[in-house]
Amino acid sequence: MEPSAEQSVTPPKKSSNKIIIAIVVLLIVAIVAAAAVIITLNQKDDNSPKIGYAADAKVMLDENSLQAAINEAMKNAEEGRIGLKYRNDAYSTDGINFECVIANSSSNIFDMYLNIYADAEFTDQIFLSELVPPGSGFDHITLEHALEVGDHTVYVVLTQVDTDENGEQVIKNQVRHTMDFHVTES
Repeated sequence: MEPSAEQSVTPPKKSSNKIIIAIVVLLIVAIVAAAAVIITLNQKDDNSPKIGYAADAKVMLDENSLQAAINEAMKNAEEGRIGLKYRNDAYSTDGINFECVIANSSSNIFDMYLNIYADAEFTDQIFLSELVPPGSGFDHITLEHALEVGDHTVYVVLTQVDTDENGEQVIKNQVRHTMDFHVTES
């Protein structure tokens, strides 16, 4: 007995099923890859440079003056001023290691970093700190390169930094002043 057309069963084509599965898998991979790219592009760049804190900065604030410092810091911040705390003269016998006093005054509210330059054009940087909290500072620094024996006027740039609502560090205020660095023969 011959099967009728209604009874005949055509076996499924295995090769067409494999092609459909491969296409579906490729589409899923493409969608996942596109989603990953979109998410990556929309995320905030967490690799933006951040200024760290200077580990060798020392607290230069006693407990008795804390409230007065806070009041003065708030006033300075409102007026866009930077309180300075430094001793004008710094001393060295090797031209690299200097005994000094350079601090982020307790009358400031923002962290700061400082650059020191050997020239008035601000091209010969000899020191760059990390962030220094208010009331902290340095009693000695090590320069990037030695100064010769003699007296040198150096140019100090203090830059106050704050963090904005996006977590980015932004410059709040900046001031320049000079100091005298003295190198004597050892």
